[in-house]
Amino acid sequence: MDRSPESFAEALASGDTDRVNEAIDEVEAVDATERVEEYPALFDACYPVYGNDDGYVRQAVVRFLRDAYPMLELQIAAVEGDRVDGYTTDDLAGIRDCLVELLLEALEDDDGRVRSAAVDGFDTLGVALDAAELTAERAALVDALDDLSDRLPEEKAEHAESAKRSVERMGFVGGLMSDIDIDSA
Repeated sequence: MDRSPESFAEALASGDTDRVNEAIDEVEAVDATERVEEYPALFDACYPVYGNDDGYVRQAVVRFLRDAYPMLELQIAAVEGDRVDGYTTDDLAGIRDCLVELLLEALEDDDGRVRSAAVDGFDTLGVALDAAELTAERAALVDALDDLSDRLPEEKAEHAESAKRSVERMGFVGGLMSDIDIDSA
């Protein structure tokens, strides 16, 4: 498969499960640091496909852009430094914001599959925010999800609440882990 952003967008727009899964596998195979540079172009090419009438295609866009997110925060936390290959968590803020906006939009989608994919995306983002110790960003995201949940109809609000719990849970788990004294264990 051609790894151009347009090729990925075409695969997602096809609605063909095999092509969609191949696109996701291809983008996941790319090194995370390479994905930092590629993500804006991928987002720009694939986001318009989200306007498709087919719920499966919209779900595929959410899954693809979620899985294309580089999650470099995990590598930065693992090296206990402030950067990996020259990138800091601040360098990821713009692409994180793009993904958050898409996921928030997807929580309002009429198709439950799309909303479920968004919940999974927030679970992924919760891990990244926790690893990077971005507590203020996580708190703002929880507030946004809470506000969204309050104004959505019940069926959609349930997905927003699930997304909020995913983001909160990661902060709670991270807080518990930081309280463990490894030297005394």
